[in-house]
Formats: sequence, structure tokens, C-alpha cells
Amino acid sequence: MEPTGSQLDSGSLSLTWPSSGPMDIAGSAQRLEVASLTGCTRARTPIGQRCWTSTNAPPPSSRRPGKLKTAVVEGGRRSGLQVTMAQNLYGPRVRMGNWNEDAYLEEVELMKDFLEKREQGKLLIQRNRRLKMHLLRPMQLSVSEDGYIHYGDQVMLVNPDHPEREEAGVFLGGDLSLCMTPDEMHAHLSDELQLPCGLSAAQAIAPVGRSTFVVLSVGRDATGQVLRYGQDFCLGITGGFENKMLYLSSDHRTLLKSAKKSWLQEVHLTDELSHLARWQATFLDPQLRLEHEGLPVQANEKILIYHCHTNQALAVHRQLFLRTYFGKEAEVAAHTHLDSHRAEKPKNYWMLVTGNPTDASSTMLGLRRQSAEDAGAVEPAVVRHPQ
Repeated sequence: MEPTGSQLDSGSLSLTWPSSGPMDIAGSAQRLEVASLTGCTRARTPIGQRCWTSTNAPPPSSRRPGKLKTAVVEGGRRSGLQVTMAQNLYGPRVRMGNWNEDAYLEEVELMKDFLEKREQGKLLIQRNRRLKMHLLRPMQLSVSEDGYIHYGDQVMLVNPDHPEREEAGVFLGGDLSLCMTPDEMHAHLSDELQLPCGLSAAQAIAPVGRSTFVVLSVGRDATGQVLRYGQDFCLGITGGFENKMLYLSSDHRTLLKSAKKSWLQEVHLTDELSHLARWQATFLDPQLRLEHEGLPVQANEKILIYHCHTNQALAVHRQLFLRTYFGKEAEVAAHTHLDSHRAEKPKNYWMLVTGNPTDASSTMLGLRRQSAEDAGAVEPAVVRHPQ
């Protein structure tokens, strides 16, 4: 028998001998039985010829190709018969070969990377906590001594509760405050705000980073001066961050840019101060609106806030909810809702709420509510006697 470069394959094992010269394997007693074992190779050879391989091989039923193993069968007229197993076909999760060592090394690398990111504050949970800490940081509102709104005041924009429901399906009642709402998916992955940032209306009336706005002047520095009806102004918000200011902006709706649920004009926050970030305060009663033009804007009173570029009023849609990073909240858009008398509906009403002078942690809205409750408790005690 003179094979020329021949090769016998048995499963994942290969038998190779030189391409020249005779090879005498006499009779059936010198047949070579090659077994494919897990992580090793075992060859049963004739008497007098031995092959040293792993001794702790599993039973034949569980034999699979593992890492590269080579055994040389010695003896016979020709030596050089090699038994070669398949290459590294599996990862450390497959219990073959040196899987324990590979799995341990992989765990060590993961732990090293985890500790390094934790020291640098780059873990997702750390970023998430930092963002939430900034947005929910307690803020202090400005106190109005004369009862008016001034440029530079820190206020909250609150849509007051109205007992009459003009629409069915209202799921969120009470006083709603305008809040910045970052994208839910992005908020779980980063500690920075993605621009443009969305807005929503929440029931939380405590002044925090995401609900405290600053009244800013346009064109010139007018800090401390009274805000008047018909004057352009901007509304900025820091979100609890330092050295960061975002501006309340809006623009005409398009097919690609509109409110998520109502498909009306979108309202968002951006870091660009332009004509799209200008607003005007308008008196509530349309019959007395012209007479109040140029008068100071009163704090904690119902007003209308119109967008200068599109002439649309800021509105809250209590019947449309958004799934935000902080739960279910109402949608905010720029649209003027008029009734049959051509007057704005309560969803366009807003109050610029200032701080409570007696308690720095509360607002004038809470003080007014407490006064109303006290007045309601005193009324039953008043008894009118017939004359």
C-alpha cells in the first residue's frame, strides 16, 4: 500500500501519513480506532504501539470536537501518523477544553471594566441618578413685594384647575405646572439633556429644577423692571444645571415636526435664543384686553401667554397623556382654543406663580389654597337669623 498524499477523515479527526514510501499496517489487529473526545483525543492502537492522550475522557456518547489536540502513533514500518482534532470551535460558555479558565478570565475583564467605570462615574445608573438629581433639585422662587412680575424673577408656569370639564376623557386634574421632560430612552443612557428637549404638564407644584422658569428680557438687560402686557419676553430654564440655560421655543407645525398626540404646534426647549423664543403676556378678558395693554403683569393671576412668531397661545391638553421619564403627564402645545364667544378656553390659562414670603419652600399658590380652605371652614359657622 503506497498512498500518495492521501488523507482519511473520520468526523472531525484526520489521519495523515507521508505521501511517499510504503506503509505496512498488517491485518485487522493493526486497525486504528480514533475517538473524538471532549477536550482530548484517545487513540486505541495495536499491542506494542501506544498513544498518550488525556486520561479523563468522557464517555463516547458525549464526545465532541474541542481544541487542537495531536497524537503521534509510534511503531510500525512508518511513523508520522497524526491524529488532529478540530480547531477551537466553541466559546468558554460551552463546557469544553479549558472553559473554566476562559470563563474566569472573561469575568476578571468584566469586573475590571466595571470598577474602572464606577470610579469615573460612567455607569448608566450613575448617569441616571445625576440627571434625576439635577431635574428634581429643590429651587427657590422669587418673592414679589409689589405683586407684579419682574424680569429676572424665578417663577412657575401653572395651569390652574377648573371645575368645569369642557371635554370628556380628562385624566389629569388639579393644578398642572409646566415641566421640562427629557426623552425617556436618552435619560436612561446619559446624564446630559438631549436638545431639543420636550415639555409636559405635571401635577407637582413644588418648585424643582424641571419646573422653575426665569423671566428674561429681549434685546437689553432689564433685570428688576416690571413685565408689562404686550411686551416681548423669554422664558428660560436651567433644569437644575449650572451654567446652562434653555429657552421655551415654538415654530409652525410641519409634517415632520408637531405635537406627539394632538398633532398641533409643538413646544420645546432649545439653547438657541432667537425670535422663535419670544412670548407675550395677554390679559384674560378679551373685552378689557386693549385697556390693559402696557400695564404691569400681576403675579399669581390668570393670564394668556402668546407666541409672538405664530400668534398661538400656550395650552395644556389634559385629555392627552404622555409616557415620560417621570410617569404619565399631560401634553403641552401651542394652540389657541376658542369657545363660541371667541374667548380662550381654560386650557390656555396660565399663572406666573411666585414664592411665599413666609415660607421659602412653598409658593403663593399653596398659600392661596390654604386661605381658600380656611374661608370655606369659616362659612358654615356664620348663621343668619331672620329679622
